[in-house]
Amino acid sequence: MNPFLSKKLTARFRCALLLAGTLVATGSRLAAQPISVPNFSFESQTAPASYPYVNINVDFWQKAPEPAYYGPAIGMPYGIPWAGTAGVFLDVNPYANHDGVQCGYILGFPQVTLFQDYSSSPTHDFNATFDVGKSYDLTIGVFGKNTLAPGSTLDLSLYYLDGSGNHVSVATTTVTYSAAAFPTNTPLSLIDYHVDVPTVQASDAWAGKNIGIQLLSTTPLELSTGGNWDFDNVRLTAVPEPATVALFSLAAGCFLTTRKRSRRPQA
Repeated sequence: MNPFLSKKLTARFRCALLLAGTLVATGSRLAAQPISVPNFSFESQTAPASYPYVNINVDFWQKAPEPAYYGPAIGMPYGIPWAGTAGVFLDVNPYANHDGVQCGYILGFPQVTLFQDYSSSPTHDFNATFDVGKSYDLTIGVFGKNTLAPGSTLDLSLYYLDGSGNHVSVATTTVTYSAAAFPTNTPLSLIDYHVDVPTVQASDAWAGKNIGIQLLSTTPLELSTGGNWDFDNVRLTAVPEPATVALFSLAAGCFLTTRKRSRRPQA
């Protein structure tokens, strides 16, 4: 074989190997990266194995302070203190797709909340941040019980804290109760809802800030029945931005180099 042609083919072969290796490496980086969420399946604290199978204490998840509207006017007729409007329960009639043996619950009153972020975690275990160049997906299995009034709503959010410690929503998905949306066929199954944050840009206010996860009842008081939302298996993933431009640049540069070499006059 012509020595010059052999060198030309060898250069292109090396270029192809380099490009293939880069594609493999980049592909592995583009896979969704799970982010650990403490007490993601609401297994702690432990609920009792007797009626009402509820524990109002939830490790890692925090609750909003009692609003002025609740107090005796709402709490006494329902027999539920504000602290009892959110918690965990033993899933004795289990959802087909729950994780573990417990789930979380929120009653459908305004402002009932469970949330967690780095600053609110007692042990600071949840320290994920909104990294530039990554998109984020929050997935939560949710079921609206038929004790809720049609039109009751639950907001699922990813947020960050501003300089005053306020929750600032980055993305929110609203779940609305209806009998059609939550069929009561047995066995019951939690329905996955997603909250998606597009690729974080350096100019975004939340870039580099700690991620917060929030479940908030936004049911208006006139629709509140004391019914509840159940949920489980909180999953958070990050996906790096595709490096498509870089790959094409690499490929173009590589083949242009071999093309230039092929045009050099033979000695």
